[in-house]
Amino acid sequence: MRRLSPQRLLKISLILIFILLVLPLYLGRGMNDSLDHAHGTGTVGGIDFKAYYIAADMLRAGKDFYDVELQTQEVLARGLPLNESFYIYPPLLAICFLPLTALPMQTAAQLWFFINLSLYGLSLILIARSLELSRLTKMLPLFWILAFLFPPALFTLYKGQVNIVILLLLAMTYWLYRKGSQPVAGLALGLAVMIKVIPACLLVYFLWKRRYVLSLAAISTIVIISILGLMIVGLTPHKTYLIEVLPSLAQPRPNPANQSLGGFFSLLFIEHLYTEYFTHRPVLWKALTWTLSVALIVATAAICSRQRRGAQRVELEMSLVIATLPLIANIAWVDMFVLLVFPYAVLLKYFLMARGHRLSIAPRLSKALLGCACGSVFLVSSSRFLDLLASFAGWQSWLMRNPLFLSLPIYGLAILWLILATLLIHLRDAPVPNHSLLEPR
Repeated sequence: MRRLSPQRLLKISLILIFILLVLPLYLGRGMNDSLDHAHGTGTVGGIDFKAYYIAADMLRAGKDFYDVELQTQEVLARGLPLNESFYIYPPLLAICFLPLTALPMQTAAQLWFFINLSLYGLSLILIARSLELSRLTKMLPLFWILAFLFPPALFTLYKGQVNIVILLLLAMTYWLYRKGSQPVAGLALGLAVMIKVIPACLLVYFLWKRRYVLSLAAISTIVIISILGLMIVGLTPHKTYLIEVLPSLAQPRPNPANQSLGGFFSLLFIEHLYTEYFTHRPVLWKALTWTLSVALIVATAAICSRQRRGAQRVELEMSLVIATLPLIANIAWVDMFVLLVFPYAVLLKYFLMARGHRLSIAPRLSKALLGCACGSVFLVSSSRFLDLLASFAGWQSWLMRNPLFLSLPIYGLAILWLILATLLIHLRDAPVPNHSLLEPR
């Protein structure tokens, strides 16, 4: 009988851990907690799904699903807890949710949970294949376990958010780009923009990099979907979206779960009940948010624009843009950080390449960046640890009401941005090995 090598035995063990321990965690939550928000117990399971479902049902009934008062009436009529979770996305998501309104909300929430779970697995497969991680390591099952235990992934699935769909579309954009299918990659990117506006920054990036075929395909997709949406939804909801919803997204949203620059400064300079804010200065909030957001955009553009075409590492540049999205979005709940799976996977690729001497990075720099990356993951994941700490009354009285302490995830995101920027600057003038792992096809 052939003996198993220690490495193969470890790989099999990791697969069994994933199947027997990690997946049951999701299966239990999907079956039992996918809409526990409806029970009025203070939980948030399905809280965002509820908004999507109600918006689609209102669309089916011919109502203005952006009208906050009408949405409130629908929530109360269904006996659901009233909160600030309303539909704020472009019409495409509500249109896509129309088939789910044929099911009771509880059943539809369960179905949406498992659809999202499947899409998350597909996203990880696309990311791993497009980055060719299997050529660099035999420990991909460990990557899967860590990815499924990533707290933002747990949060976005639990809340029924749409972020995993965006992650999948961005992963498809890069995968198709590497394969040379720029028109289809543009289609995927255009769909992402029409579901959640913030991925438009990636469209600007591809225009900046003169990827005109991809950009034109994305713009065409946006235009076509906008016309179809106008025909399906009607003019009134579009007016409400442009006149009321979009301007409201630029307002302060002080909440410990809002880990954007706008959210961070709103905890400090906007009056609220969540933490001990410093002072109520809306003008200071606006000035700091806009100044740092513009500075980040300019810095990202400068770092990406100075890359030589032959040495271009698109996955690093895309990762830098993706890491910038939650920072400048003004409203970026912790669950939006699931998009960071792509940048973290790219960093994993480059650290593995540096370890295998396939990339010219000084050992000390590589170790320092690896340590920073581990710290970034810990801080980004800290919201789950904070929830556990919040269960102890002793923490509630002082540390858990400190806005600087509750902003640990944004510190992790800032560290991730700096790591990516450092790598891009460091590799800008480095000689490019003739290796398929470095260049898109």
